Amino acid sequence: LRQAKQLREAMAEARQHPHPYAVEQVEDVASMLADRIEDQAGTEAAQHVYTLATQPERLTLLETLGKMNEDQDVTGATKAKRSQVVRELLKFLVVEDCLPEFVTDSRAVGYVDWLNGQPLGYSTKQDRLSMLQGVWKFLARKRQVPAHASPWSNHELTKKKPATKAADQGGEEGAQVEQDKRGWTTAEAVRLFQAPETKKGRISYPRSLFRELYTLGFCTGMRLDELVSLTPTTVQEINPERTGEEGKAEAGLLVRAARSKTEAGVRSIPVLHPAAVAILRARLQRQTDPSASLFPECKPGGPDNRLSWQVQKALGRDRDALGFGREVDFHSTRRSFMTLLEQAGAQVVHAQRYVGHRVPTLMHSVYSDGASLDNLRKVAELVRYPEDLEAEFRKAAGLKA
Repeated sequence: LRQAKQLREAMAEARQHPHPYAVEQVEDVASMLADRIEDQAGTEAAQHVYTLATQPERLTLLETLGKMNEDQDVTGATKAKRSQVVRELLKFLVVEDCLPEFVTDSRAVGYVDWLNGQPLGYSTKQDRLSMLQGVWKFLARKRQVPAHASPWSNHELTKKKPATKAADQGGEEGAQVEQDKRGWTTAEAVRLFQAPETKKGRISYPRSLFRELYTLGFCTGMRLDELVSLTPTTVQEINPERTGEEGKAEAGLLVRAARSKTEAGVRSIPVLHPAAVAILRARLQRQTDPSASLFPECKPGGPDNRLSWQVQKALGRDRDALGFGREVDFHSTRRSFMTLLEQAGAQVVHAQRYVGHRVPTLMHSVYSDGASLDNLRKVAELVRYPEDLEAEFRKAAGLKA
C-alpha cells in the first residue's frame, strides 16, 4: 500500500508534467507492482492496488474521512467516533487504507457478523452502521460511488450482547448480559414528566416534545416510530358531528399506524384519552402539509433513515442523565400500557389487535375480520392511570387541571 500511495502521488504530478510519457511511466511501474501483488494476494487485490496507484482522483476511505472531518459544523466527538469506526473497518479488512469498492457486499456482511459477535449494545452497533452509511453518502455526493450503492443497508443486527466468559462459566458477573426491560412505575413516570429542561448533545429537543411523546406512548401504546411517522392523513375524527361545550369534537380520533415493523402492527385504533387527543389535535392544526410528519422537529437518521432515530437517542441520553436504569426506555410506555389493559380486564384478543400484536390462534388470525371499532373503543376506554400521572398528562397536553 505504501508503494501504491507513492505511485498515486507520482501519477498526480505526472498528469501536470509536460513530458508526454510521464503518465505511461507511472502506469508501467504500477502494472509491475500489481503483477507482484497478484502472485501474493490474487487478482482482486492486484486490480485494487493498480486502481489505487493510477487514479489519484479517487478518494480512499482515509482521504474521505479527512475531507468529512474538515466540516466545522461537526463536533469533535462526532469526528472522533467517525474516525474510530472507519479505522475499525480497515482493521477488520486487514488493510491500511482502501478505495470504497474494496468494501464489497460480502465484506460488509462479514464485518456486520463480526460486529454482532462483539460485546456491544444494539444501539452502539446501529451507530457504527450509521456512521459508515454516512461515509458512503458523502462519497456518493462527491460522485465517488454510484448513488444508492452503499453496502451498509439491510443488515440484521442482534439485539442482545453475546454472553461473557463469566456467564458461560456460571459466574454472576456478566450472567445477565442485558437487563430485563420493564414498564415505568407511576413514581418513575411522574418524575420523568417533572424533570427540568436540559440541553445535551449537538441535537437537542425541548422537554415539551418529550412530554408529548411520553403521554402518547402511555395513552396509546404506540411505538415511537409509529408516533413520529403520523401525518394529517393518518389521523381523523371518529365522530366530528358530536361536539362538547367548546364546540370541539368529543368522540376522539381514529389513528392509523401505517408505519410499523410488523404486518400486524399496521392498524387503525381509536384514541379516546383526552390528553392524547388534545396533543394530536394541536399537532394537526399546526401541520399544513398533509403528507408531512405531525412531529416535524424529529429528523431522520440511522442506517434505515427512520424519523425516530435521533429523538430516540435523545430520549435515551435524557433517561441516563435523569439517573434511570437501562431497563426502562420509551418502549417501556408500551409495556406500561399493556400492563394497564391486563389489570383493567381488557379482552385479550382485542387488546392485542389494539397494540398491533399478532393474535394467538388460527381462528382469530385467519377466519376473523378483525376487531370492530366498537371493540377497540372498549379497549381505549380502559386507559386511565393513577391521578398524579394523569395530572402530568394534562399538563403536557395543555389541558386544565
